Order: sequence, then structure tokens, then C-alpha cells
Amino acid sequence: MAEAETADYCRAMSTASNAEIDAACEAFAQEHNLPGLLAGVVQDGRLIHVAVVGQADIEAGRPVTPETAFRIASMTKNMTALAILALRDRGKLVLDAPLAEYVPQFAAVAPATRDSQPVSLRHLLCHTAGFVTDDPWADRVLGMTPAALDALIAGGTLFARPPGLAFEYSNLGYALLGRVIGNVSGEPYQAFIRRTFLEPLGMARTTFDALQAQRGDYAFGYRLDDEAWSRERIEPDGEVGAMGGLVTTAADYARWVAFLLSAWPARDDPETGPVRRASVREMGLWHGPPFLSEVVDGQAALASAYGYGLVNAVDPVLGRRLHHSGGLPGYGSHVLMLPQRGWGVFAFANRTYSPMSRLTPRLAAIRHAAAPRLASAEPSLFLKCAVDAVVAAYASGRIEVAERAFAENFLLDTPARLRNAELAGLKDRLGEATLERIEPRHGLAANFTLACERGRLKGVVILSPDPEPGIQKLTLTIEQT
Repeated sequence: MAEAETADYCRAMSTASNAEIDAACEAFAQEHNLPGLLAGVVQDGRLIHVAVVGQADIEAGRPVTPETAFRIASMTKNMTALAILALRDRGKLVLDAPLAEYVPQFAAVAPATRDSQPVSLRHLLCHTAGFVTDDPWADRVLGMTPAALDALIAGGTLFARPPGLAFEYSNLGYALLGRVIGNVSGEPYQAFIRRTFLEPLGMARTTFDALQAQRGDYAFGYRLDDEAWSRERIEPDGEVGAMGGLVTTAADYARWVAFLLSAWPARDDPETGPVRRASVREMGLWHGPPFLSEVVDGQAALASAYGYGLVNAVDPVLGRRLHHSGGLPGYGSHVLMLPQRGWGVFAFANRTYSPMSRLTPRLAAIRHAAAPRLASAEPSLFLKCAVDAVVAAYASGRIEVAERAFAENFLLDTPARLRNAELAGLKDRLGEATLERIEPRHGLAANFTLACERGRLKGVVILSPDPEPGIQKLTLTIEQT
């Protein structure tokens, strides 16, 4: 397909998928009885589509627009986590240091048990500090004063279990990270976030001050009781805003998502900030113990674990997913990013605890279905040579033909006579073969496919970490049809 034809095709597919996204958002809002909904798609570093449904203000009959601001609750946490990593990168703090080094009041807190390890910043980041899951309580105390947080630290019942033993989602933990940021940076948490992220990224309409934001194009939060809508109280900004206080718009939040996604892939380009790309990628690693995500649309739960302000899961269709939900009285939200594709989708709604994590995978799947196949990375020279050697061995029926490509262990682990018997059996069933494709996993491992006279042969090759990498492991499997 010519370049111009390819561009026309991609535009047509984009238009079609945008229409499907609009329809999916409309159906979801009806299915879950949402007053208003906004969803955005980020691709190639920009906001490419916004879908809006319903009312931002039921009483006034004011609709949601692409410019309407929503509160995004715990989606704030990945910004808080990255602020901690930014301070770590500057040498201002250590993730495994005890919390009491940065919040001195915490030194007076009795440990969960006498043999407990101290609560560290890393425990707080990945929700393993041992604090109780606290959404219902924390969602109503966003406006807590510094004195009130001090009193809580001094006299609260903080521990449900010793630190480091299990995942237990804790808003209090992220509130304490906000205090750490303030103490270490020497300025209020909100000011540090504004100076470090919001201003450099041009997020001019993103704020922690919901009371001020409501004076503009703002989605008021609602609840539904006995078939009657009522407006939720707007929780003011306060000392625990680091756990979930942000208000933002589609255009602003798309800048944040685009910034996060720009950290992939790892590369040699100069850093452009405001935080190192490696630190952004670090947020998405598995730092906490694994847990099962909720079943969505009847699909099996994905194996997942918490990183730093992001959940990491592997989807069999979409690939690696980084995501996080948000919920407050009057609001529900979710962001889902596919770093391998450079895509992100997010969705905000203005009903209490709207289940937006059920919508974003649908939107991502629509986009995925309409997109061209993701091109494989070019295999390294070592991988090309290794696979070529395997192809030559298959053609000859003798594994020894590829001996120069083997690592020291290869023929010690499986003797040549057994490898040759395997090759003979495969060739009897499949016939002659040619290399169809190599799909690198990374520079030292790849999947490959041989197109044979009577089927396909799938292979996996893993190379050794030698100066001249050799084949340390090879598996060959007949493709099932």
C-alpha cells in the first residue's frame, strides 16, 4: 500500500473507531446511569479524540463539554509518586529510609509489632505499609488541616498489620507522602506539584482547589438515592490532597498521559523532563505483591500488581497495561495506558464511584481493533545469526550444523542425537521450511516462525550473556491449527 493510501486508510480507521468510542461511551453512561461522562484518547503525544455525554450540572441543565473539568481522585497518586521519585533523583531522599526521617512526628508511632520493620517511603508508594484500606473515610477528609494530620499521626490507630507483608490500599499512606514532599522540598505539596509538573507541561486548568474550579466549566458530583439525584458536597483542598485531590480537564490530562507515555521506549535521546524517563518507567514496575484485578465484561481477571501510583497488568490482546482508577463522592475515573503502543485512554464521570475501569478497556479494544498491526522490532544481529543457524540445522536434519552458534551449555543439556531425532520427527511431519519471521522479545531472545510444506513451526531462542552470545535454549513447537 502506497504511503498516501496508508495515510488515508489510517484516517478512515481513526474516524470509524472514534464513532465507535462515542457510541460505547453513550451506552456505558446509560448502562450505569451516569449524569455526565468525558473520555479522551491520547496517541502520538496528543489528544486525538474526546467523547462527551450528559450533564455537568443537572440543576442548570448544563452539558458536559470537551472543556469541562472533573475531579479525578486517586488518579492523583501517580503524580504524587513521581514527585517522590523526582526528589529521589535529586538526592533529597531515599526510598528505603524510614518515614520518620522525613516526617519526624512518625517516630512516636508505636510499631505494629515489636519485630516490625520501620515504615519506609517505598512501603507507602506501593501500599504495603500495613495501614488499613481507607477509601470511605479518606474520601471525606480531603480538607484535613496540617494540625489534624499531626493529631492523627500522634493518636491514630494506624496499623492493620506489620509493614511489608501484604498489599492494602491506603490513602493515608499517600497523604503522608504529600507531607514528605512538603518537608523535603521546603514548599507546600501543591506548590511543588504545580512548579514541577503542571506549569512545565502547560496544565493551566489543573488544580487542587475544587472550590475555585466550580466557578468555571466544572462537573458537579452527584449521587442517586431512591431514584433521586442529589449533589455531593465538594471536599475542599487540604493536607491530604496528595492522595486524590486533583481537578483537571481532557486537554490538560492528555498532556500528563502523553508525558508519561513519552518515557517508552528506553532510548539514548537527551532527557526533556520534567523527570527522567527511567523514573517514569520505574513507576510502572511491579513493586508490590500480586493481586487479581476485577473481572470485567466476563473476562478472566488479569494478574496485576501495584507499582508506584500505577497498576501493572498484562493483557493477552492489548499487551502491557498501566492503569489507575479514582473515586470520590460524586466522581469516578480511570486511566489506562499501553506503553508498547504509545496510547492512553481515560474516562471521567460525575456519579459517586462510577466504575470507569470497565469502560477504558472497551475503548482501548476499539482503538486496537481499528489500528494497523504493531510492527515488530528489528532483531539484533546476534538473533538473526542464531535463527539462521537453526534454519540451516532444520534443513540438514543435523543439529551439529549450527554448532558454532551454540552456547557452552546447549549440547550438554540435550545431546546432539536427541536434537537430531527431534529435527527428523518435525521434518517428517512438516516437510521443508523457510523462515517466515523473527519477533524479538529483546536483544537476546526472540520468537520465530518457519513456513513449512505442511504447516508452521514455531520456535523460541534465548541467547547467552557472553561477549558473542550463543544459543543457550531452543524450543520448537508445531503450530496448532
